[in-house]
Amino acid sequence: MIRIALVDDNKKDLAVMQKYLQDALDGGDYEFTYDSFADSMEFIEEYDGRYDIVFLDIEMPHLDGMELSRRIRRTGSDCCIIFITNMPQYAVQGYEVEALAYLIKPVRFFQFSQVLKKAVERVNKRRTEDRNIVINTRQEVKVVPSSAIRYIEVESHNLVFHTADGEFRTRASLKMLEQQLEGMNFCRCNSCYLVNLRFVDAVVGNTVHIGADELLMSRNKKKEFVEQYMKYTR
Repeated sequence: MIRIALVDDNKKDLAVMQKYLQDALDGGDYEFTYDSFADSMEFIEEYDGRYDIVFLDIEMPHLDGMELSRRIRRTGSDCCIIFITNMPQYAVQGYEVEALAYLIKPVRFFQFSQVLKKAVERVNKRRTEDRNIVINTRQEVKVVPSSAIRYIEVESHNLVFHTADGEFRTRASLKMLEQQLEGMNFCRCNSCYLVNLRFVDAVVGNTVHIGADELLMSRNKKKEFVEQYMKYTR
């Protein structure tokens, strides 16, 4: 079941999106539930990370869609954010919050349905990618879903797990982790880094960009890594 939120202070536009979702549901393409919010403050006060896809109007009073999306990301949520706006110049800012797409008002059903399909595919793909990894640190035994691991780094005789919730260190074999994560879209960019492709922002020259981190690709790993990344992003 896909959980969707519609957030738009314009009740007419909100009603249009509700109809589009109902039409998609009647078509039998997806199984989902949705909630509608005409007030961005009401949405963020009730938000508990339950939604897989969030359609956000950018221009709203009190709390606009861009700031609302920042607050969503600060909770650790990786939901698909889709902006709806009259002003396409906001698209550049969308990279900051990893927005999936923009819909320009007045939104047409075809454009809406195509973006919805892309978002549903992204959600389903993430669900099949997840696998719990047990990390034995000196202080605790930590269970981390593979979808939260940004990359794993070899540091001396330890592995450092860079995750959405911080860094965790343990003594383990990177080769063993690579086998454990097989089929989960992890790939080495050199002998010291095992990278979760979903967190890669860009590959520039010999560097993999993951947020503020820059990881160097080795000559013998570059070709395979770039091929796997391009395949993943198609």
